[in-house]
Amino acid sequence: MARWRNWLLPALLAAAQLALWPGVLLARGDHLDPVRLTAVTTVVAVIAAALGFRHRHPVAVAVVVAAALALGGWITPEQVFFVPEDTLLVVSLAQFVTVFTVAVRCSRRTTALVLAGLTLWLAADIAITGGDPLDIPFGATLYAIVAAAGRLRGRWIADRASAAHRLAEAEQARREAADAERRRLARELHDVTAHHLTSIVVNASTAEFLGDQRPELRAEALAFAARTGREALIDLRRLVAVLPAGPAVPEPAAASLADLADDFRQLGQLVTLEAAAPGTLPPAVAEAMYGIAREALTNTLRYAPGAAVRIRLFTGPEGTELLVEDDGGTTPVASGLGSGRGLAGMRDRAAALGGTVRAGHRAHRGWTVRAVLPSTAPVPHGSRRFSRWLRSQVLLDAALMLLTLALPLSGVAVFAEETGNEPAATALVLLAVVAHAAPLLWRRQHPWTAFTAVVLTTWLGPLLLVTGVVPVGGGWLFVFSAGADLAAVYAVADRGARPGLTWIAPLAAVFTGALALALLVAVEAPADGEPATDEPLLALAMLLTFAVFAAVVLAVPVFGCWLAGHATRRRRQRRIDREEGAVVAAAAQAELRARDERARVAAGLHAAVLQHAARVPDAAEQADLPAVLAASKEALSAMRSLLDGLGPVPDQEVSSSQPG
Repeated sequence: MARWRNWLLPALLAAAQLALWPGVLLARGDHLDPVRLTAVTTVVAVIAAALGFRHRHPVAVAVVVAAALALGGWITPEQVFFVPEDTLLVVSLAQFVTVFTVAVRCSRRTTALVLAGLTLWLAADIAITGGDPLDIPFGATLYAIVAAAGRLRGRWIADRASAAHRLAEAEQARREAADAERRRLARELHDVTAHHLTSIVVNASTAEFLGDQRPELRAEALAFAARTGREALIDLRRLVAVLPAGPAVPEPAAASLADLADDFRQLGQLVTLEAAAPGTLPPAVAEAMYGIAREALTNTLRYAPGAAVRIRLFTGPEGTELLVEDDGGTTPVASGLGSGRGLAGMRDRAAALGGTVRAGHRAHRGWTVRAVLPSTAPVPHGSRRFSRWLRSQVLLDAALMLLTLALPLSGVAVFAEETGNEPAATALVLLAVVAHAAPLLWRRQHPWTAFTAVVLTTWLGPLLLVTGVVPVGGGWLFVFSAGADLAAVYAVADRGARPGLTWIAPLAAVFTGALALALLVAVEAPADGEPATDEPLLALAMLLTFAVFAAVVLAVPVFGCWLAGHATRRRRQRRIDREEGAVVAAAAQAELRARDERARVAAGLHAAVLQHAARVPDAAEQADLPAVLAASKEALSAMRSLLDGLGPVPDQEVSSSQPG
């Protein structure tokens, strides 16, 4: 079906062209040169065949059509066939079809190059054939208007594709909401347990193991367990918002890598920090780097206690880089503390910002973690500014303004001839006509303002007529300016603020136009310069009667334009509601699924983890170090069981690959 539609327009153009020429000549019985007839028919066939591939090869088709039309013009001169001058009039529209397609499917730069090339080709063709040089700017203007319409059509197609993409992403998020929330909670829960509970276990185990040699470690371990245990409870309760925690806990201040390094130095790690990243990192990047560094340092605490660790944060060619290296250590103090999710969590953090994490053994000894995050965040699809394609709309608005000026300007030319080319009067009339249509340039951005300006400038014509600038008999030329009023009413109905009040625009246009027209007729009516009646009341009654009649006549086209604009607005709003409503509905369902998953995890935390974690600071305050160690290990074990229930480990904690 799509291919059939693609060939429909070329077939119609070719059929219409052959029906007009040579069909009309053959019907008249005129003699045609068979060779030239075959050549022209071939040109039409080539153009129609090329148009069939316009969507796949728009630029090439534009070149072929331009060359074919030029060739057709050279071989069909008027003196040979005795036919109208525009022999290939119908098929010549193919050039505008190709310009439109190029503007829809190609970039702005390519479109501009094609327009420039076609304009130069037109100039060369006119120079060769001796045509009218004024056809060059006229043709270039038509090309530009068609290209502007094509750019708008391309933007419309891109917006529909973007809406479909957003809906597909929302549907995907809805389907994966529970899994995504489960992975997020698993990563965050792992971070909490890794940093807090593992630190408590390592510290308490060290104090218990070296208690006879260094008794002061016992008091330090108990104080650390009390403080860190409370922090773990706060983080766990903040993590799952549905937990019925106690009083609201304020958000902690943003931590830094320096604070993180100090925390691990207190746990016996020899941490060296070198932060050379210039400027302040974006909050999302800083948070991700902090989480990755915390996990990397926790792994060194598990698997290489007491080892020298180096942290480097710097700006590299690929973006902001974090490098955490250790020299290896002895056998871990406490075994079985890992859950196998650390590296996967680091990679998830980096991937969320478009970055990467690589980890592995160093060449000689130890372990390396390298995280790279792009310096600039990716720009979301569909966030381009309206001004990028505003130029095309301004060009179309200018074309509409020129269209509404076509008849009035012709009338001004006739007026100049009738008045003997009086420069002052002609200039004032020209300014009045242009001022009436010029506000249409702002009809999209400021429709009410443009409409108000059009309505006010309606009175310039009657004012010039009453003051004698325009002599009696010349007021007719202002009647042809009504096209600007119709366009302004349509713009208000289509884009004006307060849609429920846009009916005021056609009512005001009809009222103002009817009074202005009645005034023009009242001044122009007496052809011999004598007033129609000497009675003022009768003259006023006649004026009002004609105004009512004019209002009835004007109401049909004016309110018709208002209804058309209102229908356009409704169609656009229905499309937006349909597209955005589906996205919002999918997002709401995704949030419900995520909330259900948080509630399930919250129940697991209540039932298994929090009760053990709450015993840690209580045991520390009672100076019961074995109970602190037992409660911490039980909390870790319960957390590991909860994490295992959230899904499989997406990656292995340990990789044998050498980091790059």
